[in-house]
Amino acid sequence: TFYAAQRNLVTRCDMAARAAAKLFPAALAGAVGYGYYNVTYKRSSRQYEYEPGCAPDESLSPQPWINHAFKALLPTAISEKAIGNFMLHCEDGSSIIPWTPPSRAEIQKKLRTVHYDVLVIGGGATGSGVALDATTRGLKTAMVEQDDFASGTSSRSTKLIHGGIRYLALAFQSQIPPKSLLDLIMHLHYDHSMMQVVMSDLSERAFMMQSAPFMSRPLPMMIPLQHWWEVPVFWVSVKMYDFLGGSRSVVPESHLISKAEAMFQFPTLKSDNLVGGVVLYDGQQNDTRMNLFIALTAAQHGAQVINHTDVLSLTSKGKPGTADYKITGAKVKDTFTGEVYEIRAKQVINATGPFADTVRKMAAPKVENIIIPARGSHLVVPDHFSPDAMGCVWFTKDGRVLYLLPWEGSTIAGTTDIKCDATHFPESSLDEVDFILSECNSTLSRKMNHGHVRAAWAGLRPLVRDPNADPAETKKISRDHVVDLVDGGLLSICGGKWTTYRKMAEDAVNKAVEINPDLKPDRGCVTREMTLLGTDRGGLVCNKSFDKVVVTLREKYDMDKLVAKHLMQNYGTRALLVADIARQMAVDPNKDEKGQTARYLKLYSKYPILEAEVVFACRQEYACTAVDVVARRTRIAFLDSHAAEVCLPRVLEIMQKELGWSRWRKAEEKKQALAFLKTMSLPTE
Repeated sequence: TFYAAQRNLVTRCDMAARAAAKLFPAALAGAVGYGYYNVTYKRSSRQYEYEPGCAPDESLSPQPWINHAFKALLPTAISEKAIGNFMLHCEDGSSIIPWTPPSRAEIQKKLRTVHYDVLVIGGGATGSGVALDATTRGLKTAMVEQDDFASGTSSRSTKLIHGGIRYLALAFQSQIPPKSLLDLIMHLHYDHSMMQVVMSDLSERAFMMQSAPFMSRPLPMMIPLQHWWEVPVFWVSVKMYDFLGGSRSVVPESHLISKAEAMFQFPTLKSDNLVGGVVLYDGQQNDTRMNLFIALTAAQHGAQVINHTDVLSLTSKGKPGTADYKITGAKVKDTFTGEVYEIRAKQVINATGPFADTVRKMAAPKVENIIIPARGSHLVVPDHFSPDAMGCVWFTKDGRVLYLLPWEGSTIAGTTDIKCDATHFPESSLDEVDFILSECNSTLSRKMNHGHVRAAWAGLRPLVRDPNADPAETKKISRDHVVDLVDGGLLSICGGKWTTYRKMAEDAVNKAVEINPDLKPDRGCVTREMTLLGTDRGGLVCNKSFDKVVVTLREKYDMDKLVAKHLMQNYGTRALLVADIARQMAVDPNKDEKGQTARYLKLYSKYPILEAEVVFACRQEYACTAVDVVARRTRIAFLDSHAAEVCLPRVLEIMQKELGWSRWRKAEEKKQALAFLKTMSLPTE
């Protein structure tokens, strides 16, 4: 998260301070000289000391060597006090300065004046991935998002990083699930396209889990087996799944377990007809915060990323249908101030998911639609329906896959697959809720009903139309991605899935470079080996051992274990910055006689989400609205819509203070947040 050059400066300046006590003139000259050497002559190597491809916008300014030189002459305690909470201590005793994203005003100023190489429309996982890929190649990159980062499909996934066990089944079965051994034999076939999807997805699974190891983790999932013939069939299937994961697999191997072991691992399973189970491993993530960290990492490398900025139209030169017709940028509007301005770019890439056709028609009004939106709904129920470290997955009667997974102290159940129209506020239907509950009750001994549903939400899958498939059968439409080119040179990256966002971004930027001779990247794609913000890339804070962050939060900040783990898993090394804010917010009644914090302020007693996270979201994560906080910086709206409504007044109070809202703005934010939370609750029809 931090620049190695800054660490070097502060460390060396502390050494110079000790020397200054004996020899002031020599210390002054030495500190100034070393500071000048570090900043001036090591600027080109700084990006490799920290992370390949850092953009010049994030380089040290020409003045810091003077500031560090004079800080070196001060006692260490005074120097740290002057910097305040922007200092963090490393394992070796030195201090580092955390990266802070540019302000919204600074970003808008650049968007108005700079001529960019690439403009990305859409701030979901794919759009943020495109911005990160382009900027790390050395291309001047901007990204705009109409609502908030991950406000659409990217926040409403099943939270898995997976290859798709269902796709593997479809590679060998024309109809799933088989009802008998004879049925399995009768429907044997081979679909190589499905096999390619699984192999590609599993390759990207390894990258995703290594890119932010504090936020992603292996999750075992049990497939309960009801018939003797399923034992060899599923065992071979999951072993093939392991094999396709390749040598870079970052999860344990799958294995077969007995009926007794299955009941021990997942006590709420029905024991009737159960003959055993197979356990396979995939990854799990916090999808919205992963998306946010991709966008912030792109910003750290020099991309200008901004949310709540609507694209009104695309700008162009020439006339549509002529040889000189070219998309040259976009006219955008700040959704808060109403200010309209143009962003100029040599290449525009459309990454708007289920709304891709809307942007495609801005460039070519007569182009045919290629996106088929499909709604997938999820329920969140109490954690006692699943063990803390074991999920369950099974095939439904109509060939879907239903997951029951532990996540953020709750249980996720889903999903469905319903063709629908594209909308910015999808909602679950009561029929979908009943379907999920019915499937869970057919598998679990502990009955689940409407009263257990704490939140119900839906997302839109941006499926790409297959001309050889029936559009009404969304289960038969490939989840693979397509790079589309329309008149004027507008590129659209469509389809795909969360796990393959990086590959989708790479393919989109590769195509842009191929078709646009004005794009001259400094290097090829480097994202496959890249890690994200918060991963201690320099090994300075915790030497990439994130359990040490938990220990620090518990020992230095006196935090509860659940709170400490929550912060580490959602912020990585930046959890220490949140902890500093939390300690500041702990007023006198919350401190003991020694001044130690006795009680940190939570948003809601049941969940380990701190009020300090709201402050951090406003200062460091571009949170602009109450919905940004309750739905996407924290996940309380996805976990418990009632709890989100209860803590909303406190969220509004903190944000009003941080962002300087008027009373009218605060009232409007409350109104919009309550309307949003209705879409996250149990539907009535």
